[in-house]
Amino acid sequence: MNKEYRILNFEFKQPNKSKKLIIRYSIFFLCLIFSGCSNPYKNSTQTAYPEKNIKIIPYSLPHTDKTIIYKTDITFYKNNFGGLLILKKIEENNYRIALTTQFGLKIFDFELNRGKLHVVSCIEQLNKKIIIKTFEDDFNLLLIQNKFETISELQNQESESRVWLLKSGKFNYYYKQKKSSNYIDSIGKRKRNSEKISVGLCNYQNELPGEIKLNHSNIKLKMNLKLIQ
Repeated sequence: MNKEYRILNFEFKQPNKSKKLIIRYSIFFLCLIFSGCSNPYKNSTQTAYPEKNIKIIPYSLPHTDKTIIYKTDITFYKNNFGGLLILKKIEENNYRIALTTQFGLKIFDFELNRGKLHVVSCIEQLNKKIIIKTFEDDFNLLLIQNKFETISELQNQESESRVWLLKSGKFNYYYKQKKSSNYIDSIGKRKRNSEKISVGLCNYQNELPGEIKLNHSNIKLKMNLKLIQ
């Protein structure tokens, strides 16, 4: 006599003798799903740095005193915003960040001071607590402005990359550099084995990334930047 089983929202009928096989396949698929969330750096050895100096990381964006301008496209769910993103280092750990349209209309104007984002001005559509907090996380990640408890270099003989691991509370921040390159090519923010934010960097010009693509895993937010100046 057949019985009805429901697995992964698909309904089909199987004879009793196949029950064990069904369970095995279900466990196999669940293992595949969870293995995709595992930490890719778990087999690496760590070398800790006694001084928490972010300048050991070869990523010039947080170190330069130049005014930097990126042509920027932001997609937040079904909303699109674009313009020129202006980054200016005021002093150590203090940045002014503004997004304007190409006609000079200001979309937002922020000050990032020691990891805290202060709103100077912002259009109504974006001036929401959760959105401002998201921007704070993004710019802290790009400018390496979080307060870190430890800085380590991860080493894996099989890997073609050098990875810097910065720990802050429940979050781990990874800055990855190919061994054949002088620059960071990806950044990630993870909580346990779950990636929250990923950033790709390429086409460096005068030690600055020519293109930056930032993507959130848990919300529909993307930011694409192309260097102008």
